[in-house]
Amino acid sequence: MSQINLKKNIVTSGSFRIVILILSFLISWISARYLGLTLKGEYSYLITLGGFIWMILDWGIFRSYPYLVRKYPDEVKTMFGWTILTMFLELLIFSCLGIVFLDFWSKLIGYPLTPAKIILLIMFISFNKAFMQLQAIYMGMDRILENSLAHFLSSAIFFVLLLIGYFALLEVDRINAVLVFTVAGLFGSVIYLVLRTKWTNWYKQLNFKLVKLFYSYGFRVFLSSLFIMLLIRADIVIIKHFLDFKEVGIYSMAAHIVDFIQIASNLVGGLLFVKLSDIDDDISKWLLLKKTLLLFFFFITLANLGFGLLGKFIMRIMFGIQFVPVYYVYFWLMPAVYGLSFGSLFNNYLNSKGFPIISIILPAVALLINIGLNLWLIPVMGINGAALSTSFSYFLWFILIVYFEQKDSQGKMLKYLLPTRKDIIDLCQETMADLKGLGEKFLHKTA
Repeated sequence: MSQINLKKNIVTSGSFRIVILILSFLISWISARYLGLTLKGEYSYLITLGGFIWMILDWGIFRSYPYLVRKYPDEVKTMFGWTILTMFLELLIFSCLGIVFLDFWSKLIGYPLTPAKIILLIMFISFNKAFMQLQAIYMGMDRILENSLAHFLSSAIFFVLLLIGYFALLEVDRINAVLVFTVAGLFGSVIYLVLRTKWTNWYKQLNFKLVKLFYSYGFRVFLSSLFIMLLIRADIVIIKHFLDFKEVGIYSMAAHIVDFIQIASNLVGGLLFVKLSDIDDDISKWLLLKKTLLLFFFFITLANLGFGLLGKFIMRIMFGIQFVPVYYVYFWLMPAVYGLSFGSLFNNYLNSKGFPIISIILPAVALLINIGLNLWLIPVMGINGAALSTSFSYFLWFILIVYFEQKDSQGKMLKYLLPTRKDIIDLCQETMADLKGLGEKFLHKTA
């Protein structure tokens, strides 16, 4: 396959992600005003459970697809076909099981589900899984523009429908309404990615023997991804167990701010994973990783300072007085932003080496510690205890990865990874040159 231009891909995706970030903020703002604190907590709880379920059904395939596309470019149609086939099977089978055993599922999750909610939740799970897998395929094929457009389309559809609902759908089940908007955005993006392939005979080229290979790779990355997902989202379930949906709503909003900042890390991490998969030299990987980590340190620090100065004012004016506690919870989560971003980038580095077993063990250790701390601190400190547990666990995960890689490289890695004054100066000069180049291109196009 063709060589990957990481800088070009980051600029392309980054341009879309800026717009997506703005849309995500507007969606978070309008949905919080539309739902209120308690319903926001209920919605976050359902989406969190849906996220756990689709992650289990995915079995780690979406994380391994970019790697597999680079290694087996002739089998892309099989990956595409399997994604579409499983999406339809899940919709059919789980809809039947959801309706038939509705009371059982309601008791299991401790939430009064209705037929409409269970169907919408199943659609969210299936469409989200298909969307993530298709995006991963496009990323592996280095079709970053389509990948970014699909993500933008999902957010744009959600935003437009939410805006209409905010003014027009007042006497309805508001959680159902927001679930419909979420599902519609995902469905539109899936349709877009399917149509962009222009593969009319993909079903004739399904290689079911190769599907086993997907799952053999996928199983390792599945466990790693599942533990990371639980590490990020288990707090929501534990808070719901000890406290109430109002507290879930406050914490989920604070965690959502972490997600906003994490968008950039996820973007670069995914693109970096594809690029690192093509590099065989460890030193080249470390130097690329150092530049990326340094860039993110400055970005996250700037974002945290900005929220520290303006966050309370923004929460009061835009979301209302009931959401102001989010500001204080986020202070406990600030270290988590560094740990999660750096840990995610390092985990992509581990995955680029063929998904070693340590990429499963380390997040599992951090998860167990996080759960233990949550069970201890939430009854004592409330949602601040959950935030403290999360910050500690995320940083521990990052430090454990660095420790393992330093040991595995026989003490060589940190020599190439630790930044120097020259690295900082070079990065600033390179960033300014890139911004100047983008400005000149923009002026040239508008002239």
